[in-house]
Amino acid sequence: MNSQLLILGLHRVGCPPPNAKIRGLFISPRLLSFQLSLIQKMGYRFSTLKNALAEPEGKHAVITFDDGYTDNFTNALPVLQKFNAPATVFVITGDVGGRNVVWREAGENLPADLLDWDTLAHLQSQGWEIGSHAHEHIHLARYKETEQEKVIEKSIAEIKENLGIAPVSFAYPYGSYNETTQKVLKKLGIKYAVTTHPTRRKDNLEKKNFLELSRVSLGGRKPHHYFKSVSRTIKAVGSFALLKGVTAPKPLLTNLALNSANDNVVPR
Repeated sequence: MNSQLLILGLHRVGCPPPNAKIRGLFISPRLLSFQLSLIQKMGYRFSTLKNALAEPEGKHAVITFDDGYTDNFTNALPVLQKFNAPATVFVITGDVGGRNVVWREAGENLPADLLDWDTLAHLQSQGWEIGSHAHEHIHLARYKETEQEKVIEKSIAEIKENLGIAPVSFAYPYGSYNETTQKVLKKLGIKYAVTTHPTRRKDNLEKKNFLELSRVSLGGRKPHHYFKSVSRTIKAVGSFALLKGVTAPKPLLTNLALNSANDNVVPR
């Protein structure tokens, strides 16, 4: 079987406000568009996580969003539609539809609005996958098995109740998990789980633990962020695959420079 899987790990789409502590959680629409164009030129087909792993033959690129911010709909959806790219969004069910949400374990005091169930249903109708990010945004590895099971099971139940489909994909909040977490996920019917581990070439080719899938994490809007996105993609897929996919590097780099210049004037 000849298959390759590239998973992008994203959070917010837009420019970070001045008081943001973790600015790398934001990616500008222009940088997102650049990254999707790069991946498309490399011959990858965009898919949701569950569909990519259900039919692994070929080259699949999966766009994932953690937490379920409203800008995933307002800012990301228009970009993804240009590439016919669905996404997988992992939601914290206890905060769906919340306004000015702040999580006590996040280390970030930046209130945010989250997608509501109606919008999630609309995204699902557009081919997006709605996965679980637990019912609370907590470090699961810090909790006992019974507590982990309770917060994960409630999330699965609420997604099924509101969207009609039980999720089979999961993202670990803060990338925090242990063997107990994976045991609970298997018990509750979760087939795939993504981490915050960075993807490298060998991860792309070796047999994977489907409950420990790594991702390429991207963010930013300035010129060096564009080059960082290319660098991280090379580590994930290999330089040969990159060169083979991009047959006209000069136009690509010109486009990179233009997009970078444009990003510098985007208002904060």
